[in-house]
Amino acid sequence: MTISGFFSSAEWGLTLGDVAEYRGHSRGFHFYFNEIFALSLIIAAALERKSKFKLFPPGLWLYLLYCGLSLVSILNAPSLLYLSMAAFKAFKAALIFIAAYNFVRTEKDLHFFLKAMCLTLFWEFLIVVKMKYLDGRHQIMGTFEHQNALAMYVNLISMVLLAAGAAAKGRWANVYLFIFLMSAVMVEFTLSRAGLVIFGLGTALVMGLILLEKFTQRRVIIVGVIAFCAVLGLAKTMGTIIDRFNDPYTYDSKQTRIMLKAASLQMFRDYPLGIGWNNYGIVINHPYPYGDKIDQYFRLHGDILDRNAPKGIEEGLYYLLLAETGFEGFAAYVALLSLFLWWNLRAAWHFRGQFLGAISIGIAIGCGINYLQSIVERVLTQPRNMMLWLILLGLTAKIETWRRQSVRQRNGKNPIQHDARNYPDSVPQLETISTASK
Repeated sequence: MTISGFFSSAEWGLTLGDVAEYRGHSRGFHFYFNEIFALSLIIAAALERKSKFKLFPPGLWLYLLYCGLSLVSILNAPSLLYLSMAAFKAFKAALIFIAAYNFVRTEKDLHFFLKAMCLTLFWEFLIVVKMKYLDGRHQIMGTFEHQNALAMYVNLISMVLLAAGAAAKGRWANVYLFIFLMSAVMVEFTLSRAGLVIFGLGTALVMGLILLEKFTQRRVIIVGVIAFCAVLGLAKTMGTIIDRFNDPYTYDSKQTRIMLKAASLQMFRDYPLGIGWNNYGIVINHPYPYGDKIDQYFRLHGDILDRNAPKGIEEGLYYLLLAETGFEGFAAYVALLSLFLWWNLRAAWHFRGQFLGAISIGIAIGCGINYLQSIVERVLTQPRNMMLWLILLGLTAKIETWRRQSVRQRNGKNPIQHDARNYPDSVPQLETISTASK
């Protein structure tokens, strides 16, 4: 459901108040089918084990704080309707986080999630290959709205699969690695400049941390195989990638991005509390002055422009947040990203040498490179990527819960005696328990 489409991009859900012509990141009051499944999982978990169910998992308070502080921008918003659309989407997305946290009870559930994602990426790979070789398309977007969105989605989850596959031997470990190689092909076919660079960086970081965690012959072989496949892939497609980087359209695109960033900073200087969540698409256009430099640039280059034609919005997520939600929303968002990255890294150290440690490394790098790419892309505001991201945050919160339980147990508090493989919500890293990967 996170890829929202069988053969091409589709909106699996219902929309009220659709404003398709608006160039913002929320264009109506959307009800996605995935949120129905999330709500079903929440209700099932609450009914099945009331004592273990958590409506407010660790870290959710900070996400909700970000949403709440972003609402402060209502003071300057030209359109309360568009602001309400963004707030509705963001608050409702918390259901994904809560469902993911309460679904995972043991390491077995984490493996189930990874297997489901393998099937998802395998299907996406078939669609990508079809578009490339049967449809003859240049830049491949799969079932996503844009090739950059596909690249960021694949980057986000493929790092988790790489870390899980390198963690230990096993049939599914090899499947995880195989799907990771498919992911590399998909990113290459998108020809997303940032996506290609970020994928290579993330792969190097994951394998570097995995080798530092535990140096084994198998992990060295994995690094060698990945490097060999990367060289073959680049040799085959280097010409196309170079053409993409030298595309004449790239210069105008770069200049537009620069001017949009300048406009975002000016909006922030004029309205430190934000110009209004999801209102960027209004204030970048006439009669507001923030888009005038863009009009002047294209007139100087001989383009005839309709002054009333809507302009695009800021591509970089952080500049967009700064302009729309002001300092308070931006600061809360950065705090949210930082907290969960810290939890990932701390869990990676605490569970080092175990499956949970490897998963934590994968989530940290997958999310981290997405946050880095968000400097130039804002796809984490798009439903598909946002859903997968919140699932990973929910898994991070669950692993953090296990880490806290482990610390309490080691300190002689709240001892846990049962087997993590058979009973829910136990601590999988106990020395007397074999991990699921073993």
